[in-house]
Amino acid sequence: MSRMDRWEGSMAERTRRAIIAEDNSILRELIAKALEWSGPWEIVKTIDGAEVLSALASGRKTDLVILDWKMEGLDGLECARRIRQGEKGIDRTIPLVLVTSAGEELTEDMIREAGVTLLLRKPFTLIKLQSAIRQIIP
Repeated sequence: MSRMDRWEGSMAERTRRAIIAEDNSILRELIAKALEWSGPWEIVKTIDGAEVLSALASGRKTDLVILDWKMEGLDGLECARRIRQGEKGIDRTIPLVLVTSAGEELTEDMIREAGVTLLLRKPFTLIKLQSAIRQIIP
């Protein structure tokens, strides 16, 4: 049994919930597809950090949040900070993936301070995204 088969098998045990915050509709759909290909996911698609916080405040268990850094309104880094502060009673331990096309202006200190679990730089392949998710979701 390959490593991928074991991961897909463990994912099949239950439907997981992910929130994707990406203002680019095409990339938002591609990220959702990558998750769907890896197992049963309930996917909440949003366009900014404020919608993420609202979705998380519902109290429903969420297994993963994928945030674009630069979005209109509440950006991904500020959203990550608020999640890690437990704003609105949100689970502070949810894995957070930040996706960005930013170069050097996004520093390791900024990422660490915001509490981001994993950084994924654009452009990325769907295989790279799935591999990143496997790193942080047991």
